[in-house]
Amino acid sequence: MIMVTAKITAKSGEKENIIAKAQDLIISSRLDPGCISYNLYTSTEDENVLLMLEQWENFELLQSHMQTEHFKVFGTATEDILADEMDISVYSAAIKN
Repeated sequence: MIMVTAKITAKSGEKENIIAKAQDLIISSRLDPGCISYNLYTSTEDENVLLMLEQWENFELLQSHMQTEHFKVFGTATEDILADEMDISVYSAAIKN
């Protein structure tokens, strides 16, 4: 299993706009082959920070997801309202069943 964290820092006043733009991405991504979970969380410590937390069956399916139209549309739609580039980390499960 692959886990992805994407820290999203919105420009001041743009957090709700990013959440709205993420709705299609979340709904569509959950239907992508290999998606186990795909959720967006808001920080309880910083009003401008969001965290996208994703789980994928394997790295190849994650790569396929990153080529989808909904993934690309979200990136384009939010590029001007982010305070910083997204901080993305990818992890692989250490223990396999």
